[in-house]
Amino acid sequence: MAIRGAERAAKKMAEHSSSADFHDVIDETAAENSLLVFVTDAEGNILYSADEYKRLYGETEQEEHQNGNPYFSSDEILNWEKGALRNLPYSYEALIAKLKETGTNSVGFVTEDSTAYVTGNILDSGNILYISMPLGTVGGTVRILRIQLVWVSALSLILGFVLAWGISKRFERPIEKIADSARKIAGGNFHPELPKGFCTELDELSDTLRDTALRLEKAQNAQREFLASVSHDLRTPLTMIRGYAEMVKEISWSDAERREKDLDIIAREADRLTALVNEILDFSAMQSNGAPQEYGVIDLSRASREVIGQFLPFCEQNGFVIEADIMDGITVSADEAQIKRVIYNFIDNAVNHTGESKKIKVSLTAADGSVRFTVTDYGKGIADEDLPYIWDRYYTARNRKNKTVVSGLGLSIAKEILTAHRAKFGVDNKNNCTFWFEL
Repeated sequence: MAIRGAERAAKKMAEHSSSADFHDVIDETAAENSLLVFVTDAEGNILYSADEYKRLYGETEQEEHQNGNPYFSSDEILNWEKGALRNLPYSYEALIAKLKETGTNSVGFVTEDSTAYVTGNILDSGNILYISMPLGTVGGTVRILRIQLVWVSALSLILGFVLAWGISKRFERPIEKIADSARKIAGGNFHPELPKGFCTELDELSDTLRDTALRLEKAQNAQREFLASVSHDLRTPLTMIRGYAEMVKEISWSDAERREKDLDIIAREADRLTALVNEILDFSAMQSNGAPQEYGVIDLSRASREVIGQFLPFCEQNGFVIEADIMDGITVSADEAQIKRVIYNFIDNAVNHTGESKKIKVSLTAADGSVRFTVTDYGKGIADEDLPYIWDRYYTARNRKNKTVVSGLGLSIAKEILTAHRAKFGVDNKNNCTFWFEL
């Protein structure tokens, strides 16, 4: 920076070399930049000189106080009218030599002992402008800045440590509260006090933890309800199987007609029990290993009709009506057994929730490169509080009217299969309740 300042000063003086205020510019620039300036002719005769102290003395005071004047030299008689106040420095010869060596009008260099920076110009008049700037002041400035840098760095580190410690302590308290709340949730307390208002990120963490706690509570309650329901539903067929088996053994063994009826009841209850257990085992296998898939081109129209046919005996016996609107010739790439299970679960869910109407509508249509399968029941629909959880395992709606064994896994299994097939699926609950999927 100091060197660039000296070069700018030399350029400024050179630009004013032909003006009437040339000497004033030299004095002003030398004082502002702490420069030693000489103007000489080509033979080295001093025409004018100045340094940072020049403006502190007038020529009258200089003539009267030569002995105490810093510009006075005892080696030669100085020409005060020319402003020649001191002898030329040794680096002047080096400047002349470099000007001749480079063949340019200006040069700049650091002296051999690194004590000064010298720059010079050949002016338009042919005179030589010599400028010297001592580098000792620059070194002093660098030392001062180095000391300041050390102190500023040390203070910055100390301040940074204090701020970091303070901020970490402020964060520590709400984080400890959140951690304590998480431990309470793990222990079964799903409504712990969660801190809010400290910062956006921790507020989001608290909201996430609160939502997680609510979901865990709902899942736990649903599982408890499922275990209670399944325990009751398992106990009923087991009791009937045992009771009718004892009846066959002790009463109806000799009565062929009565024995056949009792054995039919035992078989039916055993089938119910087997179906419930298999559904639970199948869902556990899907959750653990994923649903195995055997893709192929299947006739979805035929598969839909086959599944509907499985429900016809039940419908005839219990007064249910299935209205089928199945488009012919629809084929898709899918696992036939799994898609049939989805269709079965959708229809079975509709049977359990259609209510007093006992009417179900099943449709299969194709458009725009995809097929859409829907099952509509005409019951009371799904309650708003139940809607977010209908695909959860073990969940059964409160308004179910049918009293058959329901595990709450049917829709969960359907979800697993449809997700594996990358199918779109959902439920429309506006007027009637319609479950659908698209392939």
